Amino acid sequence: MAPRQRTQLGPFWRVIAACAIALVTLGALAPRAAMPAAAATVQTVQKFATTQPVMALTFDAGSDRGYAAQILDIAKAKGVKLTFGMTGTWAAANPDLVQRMVREGHQLINHSWDHPDFTTISSAERASQLDRTADLIRQQTGAEVMPYFRPPFGAYNTSVLNDLATNGYTVNVMWTVDTLGWQGATVPQITQRVLDAAAPGAIVLMHVGAASQDANALGGIIDQLRARGYSFATVKDFIEGRASPEYRYFPETGFWVAHGFLRYWEQFGGLAAFGYPISEEFVANGVTVQYFERARFEWHPGAWPARFDVLLGRLGVESAQHDGLLATAPFQPLSAQSDASCTFFPPTGHRLCFGFRGYWQTHGGLEILGYPIS
Repeated sequence: MAPRQRTQLGPFWRVIAACAIALVTLGALAPRAAMPAAAATVQTVQKFATTQPVMALTFDAGSDRGYAAQILDIAKAKGVKLTFGMTGTWAAANPDLVQRMVREGHQLINHSWDHPDFTTISSAERASQLDRTADLIRQQTGAEVMPYFRPPFGAYNTSVLNDLATNGYTVNVMWTVDTLGWQGATVPQITQRVLDAAAPGAIVLMHVGAASQDANALGGIIDQLRARGYSFATVKDFIEGRASPEYRYFPETGFWVAHGFLRYWEQFGGLAAFGYPISEEFVANGVTVQYFERARFEWHPGAWPARFDVLLGRLGVESAQHDGLLATAPFQPLSAQSDASCTFFPPTGHRLCFGFRGYWQTHGGLEILGYPIS
């Protein structure tokens, strides 16, 4: 093809072109309008990334008053902090419970004003839903729900995330497991769903309403998870890196466990292995100790990270010695070997057999239970 002829601009079009160039240049020099916050700035969490045995127990409050007071009673008795997805209408109808939640250390997150599907309403309506709820809770308690949001029905899309970010909400809180209590699941079914999904960082979704049996399952869930070594934290604790608890009160015996002793208790057996605390911390022979029903914890800095600087006292030896049993026949060393049913331990000259050996192997072995001495 022949080359195109270069077009010659007439005087009128030269003026138009010059104006266009000037406008482009001015646009480049003028300050840009703020761009809408991107959905990418919102963190959607279904499960927190952690190796610590800590979980978040969350309740949505959006229908009736239900079992909320019972839930708070259980949480207080067991020393657990919960996260409540709070609608504005629920807060308006139950200010006493909202104030109690904040007073007792629980977290509130924005769950909209009256629970609409956020994917079906406008940006202006979303902003109103968020602001009305946050303003009311601030007036009631002084607490801030921002930047935490739980979408009604779990429904969100890129448009919703953009509007969340625009309004200052950067954590979109979903869940790992829904108990389905709101669908009529029974207490055993609710409990089993939670236990089956239990994992470090898991988020459990429950509801406070009278239609759900979540409240009646809560105490057993806490006890069974603790028996597995789990502790509990709020969503905010996870986000801010404070998910590992520092203190826990045991109303069963009236004592506290704190810091390294608490982390050790929770990670290496909990109630099933060590029992409840039966003393406060105190110093004996220059070492900080605390007694439990089945163990004595001793603080020995330098053992970290394998055992949180905690070593266990030899209560079996001390008890047998106190009772004068070490000289009796069952405590005398044997000449034996390991076989299919038993493991022989030369350091003490005794065997572990059958079910005792199985328990020893699966519940901590040498570091938790020590050698057999009889």
